[in-house]
Amino acid sequence: MKILVVGVNNFGQMHLSAIKNMDISIVERKPDVVAKSREKFKIDRVYGNYDEALNDRFDIVDLIVPHYLHREMAMKAMEVGSNVLIEKPIATSIKDAEDMITASRKFNVKFMVTDQYYFDPSVREAVKIIKNGTIGKPVAIVVRDQRYYTHKGWRTNSVDMGGGSLIDGGIHFVDTLLNLGGDYDSIDGVSRHGGSALQGEDTTTAMFKFKNGSTGLFLYTWSYREPPELPAFEVIGDTGSLYEDPVSRTDWGIGTKNRTVYGDLVLNGKKLNIKKYDVYEREIGEFAKSVENDTPVPFTPEMALRDLKAVLKIYEMS
Repeated sequence: MKILVVGVNNFGQMHLSAIKNMDISIVERKPDVVAKSREKFKIDRVYGNYDEALNDRFDIVDLIVPHYLHREMAMKAMEVGSNVLIEKPIATSIKDAEDMITASRKFNVKFMVTDQYYFDPSVREAVKIIKNGTIGKPVAIVVRDQRYYTHKGWRTNSVDMGGGSLIDGGIHFVDTLLNLGGDYDSIDGVSRHGGSALQGEDTTTAMFKFKNGSTGLFLYTWSYREPPELPAFEVIGDTGSLYEDPVSRTDWGIGTKNRTVYGDLVLNGKKLNIKKYDVYEREIGEFAKSVENDTPVPFTPEMALRDLKAVLKIYEMS
């Protein structure tokens, strides 16, 4: 199977490290990044231009590019018959996302957003625990993440981002909240700019009212100096409780054997040792299997669109 990875600087290195048993080509213009990639990984061919690369046939095109380019670049790959992986968010607008989903059906190709948080073993186990009724009926779900952002680059540009921190990193945590809580009736939220390097918003608070009667509390910020280490998610049930243990989180370094995004679970005060695996290898590997076996992708684009709609709803209120 042949894969073309587009944009291998920074987070693109994570994608390269997670690709197994495929012939890898890349699109990259920076000589130092090309040299670094060749040193670490087996690269078959390097292209300096995306359109040039698409003249060759690739089973999968993996796009790690600024958000505003998602629709245009994904559509080009689909038109030549390549299956498409794309970094979150699916797009910066509902129309762009729907256009991409429609195109994937028209050209009969697989299409998936790479959201490693969806594939995290603790999230998957937490969903099972909630569905099994182990903690009773959910009453409240808390999802949060706090950090301080001082970096430069395209993420500071609100146009390239399609917003600020919420549509970038925050959409991961929206996905976790919706996977734990299920369908919702309403959202009440606001996004504001605090003290980060972003042009767009960097702090969001929101409340979700879920159809199962529970309430979701959401906080995501890139403007929190010296934040405390707190559980990323907590679920309060009427007969028990469940939360993520931040102390047991793994490192994201490329040399780490099993990279996860969340720590183990604590169920009714007792720590569960969750069987870990590499979430980056899992998401790309499961997508490759869906291409090879012509089966549905594990994280459907409709779910990614669900997450985007929640983000844009909060933006509308802000």
